[in-house]
Amino acid sequence: MPKPSDASMMSQFSPYLIAHAGKLLIERSESLIALITKHGELIEWSESLGQVLARRPGIDSLLPLLDPSSRTRFLTLIQQAITAQRAGPITLNFIDSPIAIPQSYRCYADCTLDAQIVLLAEPIPPLDQRAVEEYMQVTSELSTTTRTLQKVRHHLEQKQQLLEDALAQIEKIAHIDDLTQIPNRRNVMIKLDEEVKRAQRYGSPVSILLIDIDLFKHINDCYGHQMGDQVLRSCATLLQRSIRTSDHLGRYGGEEFLAVLPMCTKEAAADMAERLRRRVAEGHFAVSETTGFSITISIGVSDLDPQHDTLELLIAHADHALYMAKEAGRNQVQIWRT
Repeated sequence: MPKPSDASMMSQFSPYLIAHAGKLLIERSESLIALITKHGELIEWSESLGQVLARRPGIDSLLPLLDPSSRTRFLTLIQQAITAQRAGPITLNFIDSPIAIPQSYRCYADCTLDAQIVLLAEPIPPLDQRAVEEYMQVTSELSTTTRTLQKVRHHLEQKQQLLEDALAQIEKIAHIDDLTQIPNRRNVMIKLDEEVKRAQRYGSPVSILLIDIDLFKHINDCYGHQMGDQVLRSCATLLQRSIRTSDHLGRYGGEEFLAVLPMCTKEAAADMAERLRRRVAEGHFAVSETTGFSITISIGVSDLDPQHDTLELLIAHADHALYMAKEAGRNQVQIWRT
């Protein structure tokens, strides 16, 4: 004899018994069950949901019971149910009371013939106490580690800034003369090498001035080395202010300065040298209220022959011209002539 199906067995029960049994299941279920409108307004609800509502008096919609992050998903679930008659599962977070921790539910929705929604929300079992404690411990450790890493990062950023400042200072020391605060010999020679190579490549003119303060040893001997240093600083500042922005000035050594003049012929360089000589001679250094002195400079001028000269020859020519200026009585400009 064939075994009766579940459907045939259910047909043996009366509608009253089926309805009563369904009511008992709903009342005893821990799930939240509700009949709602398409806007989430409550029509009927299960005993478990009634207990929640009792703690939130005055609420007539499911929306206030939902965590804000779940409300959009809830409305989407309803729209899907209206469209397809059934929707879910989807996880929504309900808040039993204003100060409660949100509880996660697995939710389903069915649309009735009269466009009402039956919502079933099954509670998702929370983590056990041990797992919660472990989670809290891990979270605390992560928070502590994060704070430690932030402190380490801040410390490293400070060290990085100190390193950058130190490198900048080293860069300055490597390129700037400490006394006069203009480029040192190494720096100005690098600029001269660049300009010589450019002139040799393109055939453009470049000239140099080799400048020497006359009788500088006498200044040190008569007025002291501090006054000698002041003369060097003042002379360097005056020369720097008097040349073009495209020119390069550096302390060549001792009381000598080297000026590199790109795109400048020998004749134009000689005119500039004469202007520099006059400006320096017009200066005055006060030793006391009644005592002071002026200084003069001698300048040797040379230009580059791109076809035959090298950097070394260019400097040698300017040095020879400077020697001629000294021999001729100082405080003058001499041009190297082949």
